[in-house]
Order: sequence, then structure tokens, then C-alpha cells
Amino acid sequence: MHSVLYAVLRFDEADRKGTWCFFARSSAQRSQLLFCWKSRQKGRKIMKKRFLALVLGTVMTASLIAGCGAKSSGSSSSGNAAAGGTSAAAAGGTSAAAAEGQMVEGGDFIKGVSTEAPGFDPFTTQTADARSIFFNIYEGLMATEQDGSFSPALAESCEASDDLQTYTFTLRSGVKFHNGNEMTMDDVLYSIEKSITSNINGFSEIAEYSAAGKTYTVGSEKGEDEDGNEIDKPVVTAADSKDAPSDDKTLVIKLNKPDSGFPAIVTSPIVPKDAEDLATNPIGTGPFELTEFVEQDYTLLTRFEDYWGEPAHLDTVTLKYYENTASLATNYLAGAIDGFNSTAGGWKELEGTDYVQNIRHANAVQLLALNNEFEPFKDVRVRQAIAYAVDADEIIEKVSYGLGTKAGTPVIPGLTKYFNDELTDVYDVNVDKAKELLKEAGQENLSFKIRVPSNYQVHVDTAQVISNQLAKAGIKVEIESVDWNTWLNRVYKESEFEATVVSVDGPIAYPTSFLNRYVSTASDNFVNFHSEAFDETYAKALLETDDAKQVELFKEAQKIISDECASVYIQDIDSVVINTPDFGGFAAYPLYVDDYSALYKVE
Repeated sequence: MHSVLYAVLRFDEADRKGTWCFFARSSAQRSQLLFCWKSRQKGRKIMKKRFLALVLGTVMTASLIAGCGAKSSGSSSSGNAAAGGTSAAAAGGTSAAAAEGQMVEGGDFIKGVSTEAPGFDPFTTQTADARSIFFNIYEGLMATEQDGSFSPALAESCEASDDLQTYTFTLRSGVKFHNGNEMTMDDVLYSIEKSITSNINGFSEIAEYSAAGKTYTVGSEKGEDEDGNEIDKPVVTAADSKDAPSDDKTLVIKLNKPDSGFPAIVTSPIVPKDAEDLATNPIGTGPFELTEFVEQDYTLLTRFEDYWGEPAHLDTVTLKYYENTASLATNYLAGAIDGFNSTAGGWKELEGTDYVQNIRHANAVQLLALNNEFEPFKDVRVRQAIAYAVDADEIIEKVSYGLGTKAGTPVIPGLTKYFNDELTDVYDVNVDKAKELLKEAGQENLSFKIRVPSNYQVHVDTAQVISNQLAKAGIKVEIESVDWNTWLNRVYKESEFEATVVSVDGPIAYPTSFLNRYVSTASDNFVNFHSEAFDETYAKALLETDDAKQVELFKEAQKIISDECASVYIQDIDSVVINTPDFGGFAAYPLYVDDYSALYKVE
């Protein structure tokens, strides 16, 4: 596939400054914004040398994007631009890569956020915004790299058996927790058991694990869930074993089925065995430690001086809480914060000012989630009718200002190896088809409520556009805005909704992270999707050891979700990462995370 580079100049008569925006258009005729650059010099003359340097740099970037192949982990190897679904973007006359001045160590960065973590325990808190913070505090045996591959972290090595059913890890020496204690095998064993008993995604695959002369076997016992229903709860029993490694550095994990993606699973955090109340006192091994948290106010991260790896550049990062995303640009302009992540065009308020801008995928699929247990939505024809009436392209243009990638599936486009791009346009707008399906289903007077989290303006705006679109098919929609905690408890946890608009991410950069919630018995199947065809195909994908066949099965599973229209999958919204020209450094991953260790002060 080839890419064509082109640029558009917008001249503002008011401030007499020009803005160049650079785009790459693929052979599929899809355009991607690379970056925008605003001249600091007034008048129509743009500084020629600097402009030429930007053009040449953009041509080189476009060549890399077009010429690099795919990694086995499932993401393109085109560096930040493709792996995280991102492109470095410059606005306000500077870019993160070429900011004027020198990088200096130290400094404090204040970032505005519109949601705060409901807690810091990685075994009980699984919201996207919480995981973004966890990325800086906690680490696992393996780590996710920017290109989507996996590398040793708290393990210095990882070896897989030929049948992909046994993994051997050697622990890294000299790793300290934020409490000053050195990491030991006991901490690792505790964390694995905690992940198993907490039902962290993927850990149910473990049959047994061995270290330090003992073997730990995973079984189950009868118990009750929060609603008093009888369930099988995982339990771990330990016994001395002559077959277990005798040293305190070697860990062997045996799975109950082959899994080439297991390295992604063990990116899950390792915590101290004696850790108490991680929800309020998180202790990890990451480049930052949490030193202060004031609810509904701020979270303070401080550089961990005894970090085993490359230390963070900044002294502190403060996450300052604001009630909604609309407040972020206002506070940035007032100088109260140094940066924020913008969607829904909040960054447009900054036009005419100096700022650094980077564009990346949010790595979360925005969807109109349909509760399949809501009586009208039990009929697949009704769900399909809604899908045919929703115009994703219009939402991307009107709400995201063109900064978004159509999805069509719950898997993020950034996982290029596994993303089924044939599903993107399956439900192209067809209002007549929508009306026909509603008539067949006896739902010509369909009405329902969209319950949307009020703190995410992008989702509120999307719900409004969807309401207008569905009206053309005769569907009446009521929009109810609720606060974030209410949404988490009533919508996500209790499935008390008819429809909602939200973006759903995955905790690991692997397709199971996005597809597992659609298994009929999954505890996080909040849309109540039940499909024997999907369950069977997904189960086959998990067992398949041939890489190419497994990829096809994952894509087939996505097609089933599309055919049965579990929900309406709109886009992976581009997140516009804003900061002042006083800061540089930007790292993108195929995850919904912010890597604060990459940020640095510029003088």
C-alpha cells in the first residue's frame, strides 16, 4: 500500500498567522492527519527553512508508515505512528520532537483530567483511566512495548515450550518496591495467586505453577457471588515438589491449553505479598509512586528514585481533577494545568496560542452499547436496524472533527494483525433498510433511552448526534446523562440500561482483551450478548496453536459479533494530547495509557 502526502494551508485574517496541516492518504483513499503547524511569524510569509524541514520530516515519517510490516504481537511496527495508532503532531509552532531548547532533568507537570480512579488496587479496579495511572505505578513479569510487542520487565527472561503450554521466567534481581523492600519470589507467587482468585483476564488459563521447591495447583470450590448465586471460585493449593525449580529465581507456569498470547497476560502487576489496602496505598515497582491522593481534587505521582530501569525525567506529575472535559481547555488557557487529553474538539479552543499537540488513538472502541436483554433488542433485526441508521462517518466528522478511525468491531484498529477491517462498512447508512427491519420485527414505533456518562462530553455529543440520526428511521431516543460513578455501578456493573454510549478498552494488547467480554458467561458481559456460534469460535481460537489459523478464528469471532449485531461499533477516537511548549516527550502504545516517564522539561 502506498501513501500520498499533501498539505493544506489555513490563513487566519484575525491574527495574520498561517496553519499548515499535513495529511497522508492511503491507496484506500483514507486520509490521516499527521500534524498541524502554526507559524509564529505574522503575515503570509512562512519561514522557508523551518517549513522545508517540516515537509522533509513528514515525508520520511510517511515513508516509514507505508513501508513497515506487522509484528507478531498484532500491531504495526511503524513506531509510534502505527503501533499506538498515533502520529506525532505539532501545533502552536512547536513539536514534541523538535521543541526549542534542551531537555533537562526534574520539573513538575500538572495534567488536567475529567475522571479519577475509583481506587488503586489493580486486582479490583479495572477502569481505563485507572489502568492509565497503573501503567506508571505497577509492572508485571512482562511489559508492553510501543510497537505492541512484549519484553521482559520484572522477569529478565521468558521462554516458551514448543507446544506453547509451558512458560519459564527468570526473575530480575535488584528490583525494589516503593516501600523500599526488594522484590522476591514470594511477592511474585502472591501476585499470581491474587490474579487467579480475582479472575483477572487470562489467569484462568493457568493449571499450575512452580518455584522454590513447591508446586501450586489451581482448582475450584463452591462459593457465592455478590448476588448470592452459587459459583465456582478458583482456589490455589501448594505442595512440596521435587519437580519444581529449587532456586528462588525460576518460575515455571503450565497452562491448561496452549496460548501464544500468554506474555500479554503476565503484564499484570506484581505487588508485595504483605501489601495492605492497595486501593488507597498502591505499592508497585514502576518509575512513579503515588505519594498523595485527595478525592475529587488531585493525584500526585512522584519519581521513584530506586527504580530498577531507566528513571523518569520529571520529579512529579499531578493529575488535577475537573468535573468535565469542557473545563480542561479553560484551565489550560488560565495556566492552571500544563496539559490534558482532548477529544470532541476541546483542543480547538487553543487555536492562536502556543501549545504542543500529539495525536494518537485512544485504543478504545466507542460504541452504542445495546442491552441485549432489553425486550426490543432481543430481536437481532432491531439491533441491525439501529446499526443501519447510525452514521459513524458523520459522528467522526461532527463530534471528533475528523480525528477518529471507524471500527465495526470491538477490537481496536491498532491491533492490525487481528482487527477485521472487512467489517468496517458492513452497516453503511441505509435508512430504508432500517425501516424495513423494524417493520419486520413489529417495532415501527421503537423508542429507548441512552444513558450516557456526563463527564465525557464526546459521548454526550455522540448520543445527541445518534438521536438525530435514528429519528430519520422513526426511532425515538431519550438521552439521560448520569455521573461517572452512577454509570459504573448501574450501567457497567448492574446492566441497568437500555443503551449507552461509551468507549471500551482492553487491559492488555491482545484480542482476548476485547473479545472475552462477549462470551455468554463472562462476568463483564454488560451488554448481555449470548451467542453459541461466538462462544464456540472464540473457544477454538484460544486453543489454536497455528498463528495464521488463530488470527482467522479471531476475525471470524468478530464477524459473528457483527452479524448478530451485539452493539453498534463506531470508532476508535483519536486523543489529542496537549501540553505547553515547556515540555517534550511523547510515547504511544496500543493501550489506553499515558507514559509519564517519557515526559521531560524543556529549557
